[in-house]
Order: sequence, then C-alpha cells, then structure tokens
Amino acid sequence: MRIRLITGLIAVVIVSGLFYACDDNDLGKLRERELELLDQFIQKNNITVKPTKTGLYFIETVAGTGDSIKVGDQVDVLYRTWLIDSTLVDFNITEEGHYYDPLRFAVVPVGVRAGVIDGLNEAVQMMKMGSVANLIVPSEIAYGQNGSGYIPAFSTMLFEVRIHKVYRASESN
Repeated sequence: MRIRLITGLIAVVIVSGLFYACDDNDLGKLRERELELLDQFIQKNNITVKPTKTGLYFIETVAGTGDSIKVGDQVDVLYRTWLIDSTLVDFNITEEGHYYDPLRFAVVPVGVRAGVIDGLNEAVQMMKMGSVANLIVPSEIAYGQNGSGYIPAFSTMLFEVRIHKVYRASESN
C-alpha cells in the first residue's frame, strides 16, 4: 500500500512538472509574439523615440505648463487605451473630447507598486499640467503575463493620456 502511494505521488509530481513546463513554454511564446508585434508597430508607425529603462515609449504631443509632476502629487488623468492591434479597451474621454470621471491616483516612485499600471505612473512623472502624450506600454509595466479581465496576457498597451488636474503634495487638498 505504501509503495503504491509513493509511486502515485511520484507520478503526480512528474505529470505536474510536464504541465508547468508546457505553461512556461507557452508563456515564452506569448512574450515572443508580444515583442514581434511591438517591433512591427514601432516600424509601421515610424516611432523614433527610445524607450526608457523600463521599456516605456513616451511621445509628448502637447507640452504642458508649470512644474513637472512629482512623487507624492495626485493627478487626474483623462485617457484612452488600446491593445497594440488597435482594439479600444478603456477610456474616460471620447474622440469628440467629452470626458467623465477622470482617473485620480497618487504618484509613487518608479518601480514601486502604484494604484495604476507602472507604465502610466512612470509616464505622468514626465508630464506637466495640460500635457498630452501617447504611450506604448509593454506588458512588463502593464498587466504582465496574467493580463486583466479582457486584456490578454503579454499585451502591449497604447495610451493617449492627458493631465487634467494636479494636486501637489505640498498643497492641502
């Protein structure tokens, strides 16, 4: 009986190992596909900016005014978000410029877990009041290998972000 139990446990461990190996292989393929799509997008759209250390592509389209947003500030942002294949997945501003419920979050140091995806937190630190920027956010600083809801694993995200309001850390809200 004991030998049967041990043999069964060994079989379970081996089978589990095979499943995990397949999952890792599939994840590797998904990551490779993400990088292929990102390269194609960069070439097709003649993106010439270089990514930051984290992989964020930041393309300012409207310069803001005043001081740059800093760690500790809170910001209200208006945004539209697409998957790299141009599928619109979320927004709080319409193409006509109408908006509702700006997204408010506290800005934290790059690399510290934020209340939003890391790429968005990083990008706002390059912006000022009134700035508008397009972002290309690889999955490593977006939703990663797990995805989120209707956002698949290893999805590079595209954002249009507008700084709507800044609440300075040094000011009382």
